[in-house]
This record gives sequence, structure tokens and C-alpha cells, in this order.
Amino acid sequence: MMQLRRALAALLASAALLAVAAEPPLRPWTKATPPLALRDLAGHDVDLASLRGHVVLVNFWATWCGPCIAEMPSLERLLAKVGADALHVLAVNDGESHQKVEAYLRKAGISLHVLLDPDKRAVEDWGAKGLPMSFLVDRSGRVRYWVFGERDWSGGESLAAVEKLVAEAAGAGR
Repeated sequence: MMQLRRALAALLASAALLAVAAEPPLRPWTKATPPLALRDLAGHDVDLASLRGHVVLVNFWATWCGPCIAEMPSLERLLAKVGADALHVLAVNDGESHQKVEAYLRKAGISLHVLLDPDKRAVEDWGAKGLPMSFLVDRSGRVRYWVFGERDWSGGESLAAVEKLVAEAAGAGR
């Protein structure tokens, strides 16, 4: 009887761990797309509106956010799989200094296109109340999906959603 209880407890613990490890689902976005115009690490102004015609993944993150840091390599793998011609990833940093962000990226070997949001205006406009928070924007500039929480962008539902938007963009260009 004791062995059965232990086995049942182990099974329940495993199920609980799997539930915690499951990625949050991508959710449809039904609101208007907020503006996004920020400066990148090189000092260039970047405006989401100027990226119409491309699929864009907007990811809000910070160096102090463990799930954000864990997610970043998958954003790079996603970009490598889909290609920079079809997808733009804009990693919007949540209020940290240029020096801190640049030092982290250099140390971690991350080469994503990072935008700085020093006064957290974009964080507020986009409702990114937790990190990481990501938004998939179609080629017309409309947010189609959003998600709160860490995920592997280079496979599964995430990759499928990006590829769907890229295929829509490619199909519309014919």
C-alpha cells in the first residue's frame, strides 16, 4: 500500500511539473495595434509603422527577468529558421540603461535588434505589465497574437504561428 501511495505521489508530482512547464498559449489580439517608435542601441529611430510588409515579433524583456533571458536564444533560432527577410524581431527593453543592456547582450552573445524604452512609454502603451510579453504583428501592421510568459519560439505553436503569418505575407505578394 505504501509503494502505491509513493507511486501515486510521484505521478502527481510529475503531472504538476509538466503543467508548470507547459507554454502559455498564443492568444488572439482584438484591440488596435499600439504605436511603437523607439531608438535602438545604435541610436537609430525605429518605427513599427515603417516595417509594414514584414511580419514582426515585438518582445518586451529585461536583463533582470530570468524567463526573458531563457527565451532570447529561441528568438534568435526563430529568426535563423524563418529568415531576416521574412521576419523582424524587435526586443524592447523595459526601462534599463543603454550600458546595462549592451553589456548583457555582449556577455550573452545575443544579437537581436534591441530597442530601448527608458521611460517605459511603450510598455504602458502595449500593456506589457509582466515579462516577457510578446506580440506577433502581421504584414499589414496589425497585432494578431500575444502571449505572456517564456516560450520556445523556434518550434511548436510559436513557429507555426510565425510561419502562418509569413505565408500570408508571401501569398499576398503574388
